[in-house]
Amino acid sequence: MKPLHVFLLASVFCSAPVRAATPPASLPAWEQLTPAQRALVIAPIRDRWNASPEARGRMYEHAQRWQQLTPQQRLTARHGMWKWQHMDPAQREAVRALFHRMRDMTPAQRQALRDRWHAMTPQQRRDWVEANRAADD
Repeated sequence: MKPLHVFLLASVFCSAPVRAATPPASLPAWEQLTPAQRALVIAPIRDRWNASPEARGRMYEHAQRWQQLTPQQRLTARHGMWKWQHMDPAQREAVRALFHRMRDMTPAQRQALRDRWHAMTPQQRRDWVEANRAADD
């Protein structure tokens, strides 16, 4: 699974309670939530599930993988999603291109690309992104 997809799934799980109308100061464990509270938390996922039958397998796989993450990995995923949400379109395109290019590299090759990236000027980075544009997945 691609890290981006993990981040996107994480955002769904993390943002659902935020959409609720002013939650109580301290929310109970899942088992103590009322059926209405549970429905409110699940509604965004249910809507995505019903709207995209072709994506259900991927969504289910993401949910399974999320359950296997450690608390630290979940925190990292949430932070990555927050960073993604606050990027402008050009930054997102650069990240997509870097990820696309790096996913088949060895760790040493990835580090070499990171070092090269940090040494590039903004124009060189834009040129690199254009030359290494990620394929639409």
